[in-house]
Amino acid sequence: MMLAPASLGLVLATSEAIRWDARVDTQTRGREEPTAEGRARYGELDLRANLELSAPGPDASAALTWLPSFLVSQAISGPAVSADTSFQGARLELKARVAPATRLTSRTAFGWGTTDFSPLSGQLTRPVVGQLPSRRFVRTLGLETTLDLTHTFSRRLQLSVAAGVQRSGGVGHDAVSVLPFQVGTQAIVSLAWAADRLDTVTLRWSGSESRFSIDRLSVLSDLHASYAHRASPRTVLDATAGLVFIHSSGTDPTSSTGTESASRAVYAEGAAGVAWNLPMAPQSALRTSLHLRLLPGLDRFTGLAIQTVLADGAAEWTEGRLSLGLTGSQARVLSGISGGADEFRVQARSSWTVLGWSLISGVGAAWTNQVAFAGWQFQALVGLRWTASGSF
Repeated sequence: MMLAPASLGLVLATSEAIRWDARVDTQTRGREEPTAEGRARYGELDLRANLELSAPGPDASAALTWLPSFLVSQAISGPAVSADTSFQGARLELKARVAPATRLTSRTAFGWGTTDFSPLSGQLTRPVVGQLPSRRFVRTLGLETTLDLTHTFSRRLQLSVAAGVQRSGGVGHDAVSVLPFQVGTQAIVSLAWAADRLDTVTLRWSGSESRFSIDRLSVLSDLHASYAHRASPRTVLDATAGLVFIHSSGTDPTSSTGTESASRAVYAEGAAGVAWNLPMAPQSALRTSLHLRLLPGLDRFTGLAIQTVLADGAAEWTEGRLSLGLTGSQARVLSGISGGADEFRVQARSSWTVLGWSLISGVGAAWTNQVAFAGWQFQALVGLRWTASGSF
């Protein structure tokens, strides 16, 4: 545990310059969402920060990031929100050149506090795969440490080997009863080959073992190939195909008698997408993307296998200081214990940036058929973002 801080201190002490980057976001939101008694309306103030110190160098570098956030929610109508809605996150990344063509990277991430699982939450990568908890706010603890060794054989061929440990899910008896925690190990091996300036092929294997607090052990092994093709200077196409093996054993989460059960299955996975970037003027551009994915995985409540189809798209237009964006996503669990879980989300945003300050506004809507959040949710927001950077 003392190796990472000692290494960070050594890199910072020997670095010629330390760079800092800061971003602070303040958002005021009005939102409406379904509850067990009907509809509820809330006024919310969301404060977030991203503060980073980095020490770049030719043979070693370090970056330390602090990610605090705090949410104040006032019920206009409906049940009150828990008073403690703060969250603390941190990341530490250390890189070192151990040979002319070989780099070693250590990454450690930490997150502790109240996580917002609402379909309109900005804390989660959307769309969420699998079930949602039975309530919007859950106290969680996430820890992850990985070690990545990358060797570049040539400009076209690169091998990466990574291994790590992780812990995720609820923390505390009350939270774990809503969202079980899981601990486990993971490993990843990938080989990337740039056939030419237009085509890249990647072979990737990953394996993980997760033990859930509900006394269940799950093993996942994934082997797939990815292909990316630059069809034109403005268009990139990508596709992925592979197989996923999932084995789960332990206490049957669907049984009230605590009987033992085991299951194993092989699933197909795949993805296809396109990204398009169209410059329209010296200071104007339109960027769009569209992806469709078929993803097997583990349900975080039971440790059992599920298979999900995901579709998402985005478009962003920039004109000087003005930016307009539209994003949308659809997720549906096709099979498994949470089969039929469905979620749709759409959001429009705008920003105007002057001298490191950005005025942000947006509207969003989401729909899900999951019991705790079933129905439509809506929100509108205005916010202010400040960004700055420097060195000392």
